[in-house]
Amino acid sequence: MNEDLEDIINASWKKLTGQRDGDNAGFKYIQVCSYAADYIDAYTVVLREGSADNRSIIFYTDVRSPKVGDIKQNNKLTVISYNDEQKIQLILKGEAEIHFQNDTAAFYWQKDGYRSRRSYLAQPAPTTSVEEATDGLLHLSNRKFDDADAAGYENFAVVKINVNYLEYLQLSRDGNRRAKFSWQGAGWDGTWLIP
Repeated sequence: MNEDLEDIINASWKKLTGQRDGDNAGFKYIQVCSYAADYIDAYTVVLREGSADNRSIIFYTDVRSPKVGDIKQNNKLTVISYNDEQKIQLILKGEAEIHFQNDTAAFYWQKDGYRSRRSYLAQPAPTTSVEEATDGLLHLSNRKFDDADAAGYENFAVVKINVNYLEYLQLSRDGNRRAKFSWQGAGWDGTWLIP
């Protein structure tokens, strides 16, 4: 792989790991696409962690969400994210693992603290039809949370995507650049593409 391509794959993973240094702002939100049964679904999630060493990215979800069933049916996912300021798009493909009530889920539950835990206590479950607009958290309006509170853990799941393909697109008035990278067991095999 030539030096420019190596720089691109390394810079792409820096963005996915949340490292920010000058012009290298990371990607906070990603769009995940899944295919199950006879439809494609897409959803925006918060990128919680990326690891270049493990070739993986992580997001959290409510285990009651339909996306969990979709991933169990077909764990091959496509992820896309775009940074408008930098005009960079990343597309990743890989296979997902769902971690629910295991050591991995417990680790991330403790790691993130109590501030986002309320999300996993919605009643009824995510995507349930209701008569009026609500976040499903009215039953918690007077409840206080702290780091020791386990409420919500029963619905908390970690999705880890093991990435085997990464595509980079840089838009520029001076000329767009595009490259793709495939994991070949011991390293990334990269090549330039016509944008």
